[in-house]
Order: sequence, then structure tokens, then C-alpha cells
Amino acid sequence: MELYQIKTFAVVAEEGNLTRSAERLHASQSAISLHIKALEEEFSIRLFKRSAKGMALTAEGKILLEKAVAVLDAAKELKLAAKGLSGEVRGLARVGLHTSPIYLRTPALIKAINKKYPGLALSLNQSSTWDIRKDIAAGELESGFFYSINQPEEISAFMLEQPHLKIVGPSAWQDKIENASWEDLAEMPWIWTPPECSFHHHLTREFSSRNLEIRKAMVADSEDAHATLVRSETGLTLMRADEADAEEAKGGICTCKSQGLILGLYFGYKHGMSSDPVVRALIECVRSVWEVDS
Repeated sequence: MELYQIKTFAVVAEEGNLTRSAERLHASQSAISLHIKALEEEFSIRLFKRSAKGMALTAEGKILLEKAVAVLDAAKELKLAAKGLSGEVRGLARVGLHTSPIYLRTPALIKAINKKYPGLALSLNQSSTWDIRKDIAAGELESGFFYSINQPEEISAFMLEQPHLKIVGPSAWQDKIENASWEDLAEMPWIWTPPECSFHHHLTREFSSRNLEIRKAMVADSEDAHATLVRSETGLTLMRADEADAEEAKGGICTCKSQGLILGLYFGYKHGMSSDPVVRALIECVRSVWEVDS
């Protein structure tokens, strides 16, 4: 029995699907199957019921999963203890970025890490807020930046700032948009975001609290696409204030002066990992760059 086999067992139990498990473990489906088969042969029991819908734990598998998670947690604690004893912080830190690296002060973060932790290498991964949160929880990222209305539950995080969000629309609609009420805005078409997006949740809550229906012209998940679609008079959208001001300066876009929203910008990491030397170094440098107290 090898530790990688136990990890495979835990991941397949969580995903219930070989394809997703293989993607998460960066391995082939055949390798995943072999790991599970080897454990089943060694334990002389079936761990999973296999069907067209996926893989479900057997009663025995459910019991052993608790032990497997405990083994993985113990291995993680052993690794953390060894890192702490080694003194120098070394390794690769995978950090998720959900928006502009300049806005996230990435150049300053790189400079701070290089100065204080020269043995720590950064891998910056551009992704969406929802994927970053998911990947941190799964251990595929050490940390990441993301938006959220509330403090996240599935990972640990601290707030960096509360950016102001502006409602923007085509400049041709300026007379209707500039001093519009929420009722007025509800009558106009909107360029919406995917359901996992914090902007989606925030706007839905604002309109729902007023018993207003939303006119969704279309859904787009790219910040650049939203600006282009606004200029083509497809509808309204939300933008961070600094982005909205920059786009308005280019022309073709105007902003609503009467309404706006506030969102939280967070930096997060996996529960229980604050004592990991790499994560601890990231937290320290991010707090320093953003001037956020611990």
C-alpha cells in the first residue's frame, strides 16, 4: 500500500468519477483504476460500486475512507513539520489570479517574496474566482485572490479591500442610465455573468430584494467581452470602478452615478495550511503588500 494509492482512493471517493479524478490527479484513467484495484486486492474487499453513472463507495469503502483521510492528514502534518525544521522556505507556490495582475499588486508581491524568500518560486495561474476557490480547497493551488460577498466557508481567507463596482452601459444610453433607479435599471437589458460569479450573486440579491425581474440579454464570463458588448449596445454590466473609469475614458461607455455596489477582494488558502512555511510566507508578503494587519 502506497500513499499515492490512498490519495487516489480519497479523490475518487470525493469525485465519484474516474475522468474528473484523473484530471485532478494529473494521471490517466487507467492509472487511477490500477491504484484502486491494487488497494482492493490488498484489502480483499471492494471499495467502490462501479456503474454507468460513476463510482460510489461501498459500505466497507465508507469506513475505510475515514481512515484514509486520517492517513493523508498525518502525512501532511509530517511534511509540514519537516519543512519547519529545514529553516529556509523553499518550493513552488501556486497562486490564483482572478483579474488584472496590476490591480492585484502582483509585481510588488513578486518583489517582496524575492527579497525575503529567495528560495520560493511563484507560479501565477490566471483563472476565475469560482475555479480559484475550488482549486484551493482541492489543494491544487496554495493560495489565490478572488471576489466574494461574504467570508468563504470552504477555505480560509482574509479581506484585502472592498472595491466599488459601477454599473456601466453604452454612452448612447447615458440619459437613461446616469441617474437611473434600480427599477429603471431592471427594465434595461443586462450582460450577465455565470451563476458561480460573485457579480451574479450580488446583482441577483439587489434586484430580488426589490422584487425586480432582470432582463438578461446574454451571459459572458470575460471582462474584455463585457466592455465590447456594452459598446455594441447589447446591455448594461458591472465593472470595478477603476476599470469602468478607464473604459469610460476611451469612449463608448458611460456609468450610472446614482447606483453602485461594494464587493470584497479576498486572499485565500486551504483550511489548516496557515502553518505551512510556503503558505505562511505568502500570507506574510500579501499582508505586507496590501498593508493588511494580521
